[in-house]
Order: sequence, then C-alpha cells, then structure tokens
Amino acid sequence: MRRGGLAAAALIIASGVASAQTRPRLDVTLPPAIFLTRDGPTVRAVGVVADTAMLVLVRNGFPMRLHYRVELWGARRLFDALLAAVEWRVLVRYDALGDQYRVFRVDSIGVDSARVRQLGIFTQLSDAAAEVERAMRVAIAARPQGGRQYYRAVLNVETLSDNDLDELERWLRGELRPAVRGERNPGTAIGRGVRRVFVRVLGGEQRHLEARTQSFRVPP
Repeated sequence: MRRGGLAAAALIIASGVASAQTRPRLDVTLPPAIFLTRDGPTVRAVGVVADTAMLVLVRNGFPMRLHYRVELWGARRLFDALLAAVEWRVLVRYDALGDQYRVFRVDSIGVDSARVRQLGIFTQLSDAAAEVERAMRVAIAARPQGGRQYYRAVLNVETLSDNDLDELERWLRGELRPAVRGERNPGTAIGRGVRRVFVRVLGGEQRHLEARTQSFRVPP
C-alpha cells in the first residue's frame, strides 16, 4: 500500500473529491451549574473524520492523529491564569487488507510512558467516525470560590508520516515506547519527498480547531 496507494489517491484528488466538505469544528460544553465543581466540560469534535483531504490520506495508509488539550482558566483583570490542563490523543488507522478502521486512545501517565486503549475496530467509516467524534467528559472540575472561570479546548488533527506509521506498526506489535515518545527511524529521502508533494496537493495535512465556553462563576 505505502507507495502504490499514492497514485490512487492522486487520481481521486484529480477527480475533484476534495472540492466539497463539511467544515470541521470543536464543541466544548459546560456541565449544569450545580455540578461545576464535580464534573468537567464535555468536548466533542465534529466533522473531522469526514474532512475530505484527511480522509484521502487515511484511506491511503496515513493514520490520523487527533491531539486534544483542554484547559481551565481563571479570568483576571490583567492576565488570565491557567489553572489546570489535560491532554490526550486519538489515533485512527485504516487497515487496507482487512478493510477496517482501528481507533485508539493514548493518555500520558508520565514523562516517558502512556496508557493506550483500543476503542474499537470498525468495518464502516461512519462507525469509526462516531467513535472518534463521541462526546467526552474531561476530568477538570471548576475551582470552588475561584472567581470567574472558563474552559478552552484545542484540537490539532494531522496525518502521520511514514516514520510515524512505522512507529504505530511497531506499537501494534507490542513495542509501545517508540510510538509514544516519537523516536523515529530516518526513513528514505525519496519517501519523504513523495509524501511532501502528496500532502501539498491535498492542501495540507493539519487542522487546528479551538473552542471555549463563556466565563462562569461557581454558585455558592
């Protein structure tokens, strides 16, 4: 697949498949006011899997990585203060041989380690998208008596490079550390060059989405 799939993708691009797509967005929603100090916000990505340029890359063997960061901020007169933050990643990998999508979640649990969970294996893209775009409760509760606060959510979506793909494949075989830490093999100059041209034709390989809640005050 690795190199031959590029030619097929180029034909898809030439036919104009990337011309129309739903604009991806990121939603972040507060819990009910009485639960602000118990529950965190709900975060949901919408339309990121159906993003045509990204989908063409995924279907041709370049896994998609969604990097979430959710922050709790204290609203101050001069400079807002960061109170807490949580980060995690979701990986989507298309298996051409099995014609199925695998979805994983990676949570950092230390400087050099992470917890990885497989969220599911799906034969339909719509089912994989539903899992990836499922609303998630974030474990950052508001601070009691903390003045006005708000949540900010950031999502960076990107396709993995050939080196990242090698790392993911090693990780799927049980070699977790290289995939999580990003220690890469050098790869080949030809492979990197082909990939750069490929993603430029698609119009880029990254998406950056942001959202924030309105500011709120915890009720007494």
